[in-house]
Amino acid sequence: MKKLLVSILVSASMIACTSKETKTEGEDPNMVLFRENSKVVQKAFDSFIKKDFDAWSEVFSDTLKYNSPVLGDTSSTKASARKNLEGFHAITKEFKITKIVYMPSVDSLTFKPNGGVRAFVQWDNVLLNGDKVQTKYFAYWFFNSDHKIVLSNEFFDAGSYIKLATEAAAKVKK
Repeated sequence: MKKLLVSILVSASMIACTSKETKTEGEDPNMVLFRENSKVVQKAFDSFIKKDFDAWSEVFSDTLKYNSPVLGDTSSTKASARKNLEGFHAITKEFKITKIVYMPSVDSLTFKPNGGVRAFVQWDNVLLNGDKVQTKYFAYWFFNSDHKIVLSNEFFDAGSYIKLATEAAAKVKK
């Protein structure tokens, strides 16, 4: 009886292990990449919020192509993206993400996941004078095989935010 019980338990554990493996076995590898790359984006957000620009830089490729949300901005490199983000911190007391939705990017021809990441984000920020500002933000990123971001496209009303935050900072200096 003991041998039978041990045999049943061993068989059950082997089946449980096997069934866990088969759940991911047929999964689209680009969905696995999407989940891994979403963690990279989250690290970039977390590092930005903490003003840890060295950690922020770690997730971006040195060959990053950056498309700024600021109208007319010619920033296009990792260094210029970092400079822009440091500028936002200079005119803002606190950044906080209150809602975030990650979605896989898709190939424009096949509409199948391609390993990239899209994010819809609600930021609740506090300006230097204490005013609170809510910002809706959308971005998408593409990655290299080392899970470094090689393309970053950001969309939000950056011009209005900069104007508002700069005016708030001027009130503090008076």
